[in-house]
Amino acid sequence: MKYAISFLKTTIVGGALYLIPIVVVVAVLGKLHSAVSKLLTPLAATLPLPTIAGFEPVRIMALVALLLACFAAGLFSRTDIARQFVAWLENSILSNLPGYSMVSALAHDVAGDAHTGATMQPVLARIEDAWQLAMRVERVNDELFAVFVPGAPDPKSGSVYLLTEDRLKPVDILPRDAMRCIKGMGIGMRGLLAGRL
Repeated sequence: MKYAISFLKTTIVGGALYLIPIVVVVAVLGKLHSAVSKLLTPLAATLPLPTIAGFEPVRIMALVALLLACFAAGLFSRTDIARQFVAWLENSILSNLPGYSMVSALAHDVAGDAHTGATMQPVLARIEDAWQLAMRVERVNDELFAVFVPGAPDPKSGSVYLLTEDRLKPVDILPRDAMRCIKGMGIGMRGLLAGRL
């Protein structure tokens, strides 16, 4: 019973932490879309644009404007000024948010981007007598690596260990696939590691 309550609580908290960023992004994009639509309404009224698939021209123009703004922001994010600003923001503010560093590193890995901070390399880490699916974060010195061992079913929480290289086995899988397996409490581990050990 105690395990069931603990599992239920952890799963609910993990689900909330997973859903909150999605809800925030959707809400912010919705507000931006409404604001851009209001700005473009006078322009759309002067243009003879047809309704496409039931969508008013101003809604389509707002969507295109947001996509162009995201594209421009993506181009700007590759400049040195933007990288310095993001590094300052991450070091002074965002790194204080629980789980931000891991989520950021995973996002950069998924995007195939060279992240200025930590990168997550899936490994099997030997902790006492067991091997655990973990993330090698960075080399600390000539002997030690910082390794994050995610908890299940919420991989945003876990423990950080300093381990020698002989206690790590690199695994050729994507970080997001490792996290998905951990969220599933190990279900799919056989398929994930098949032929990779």
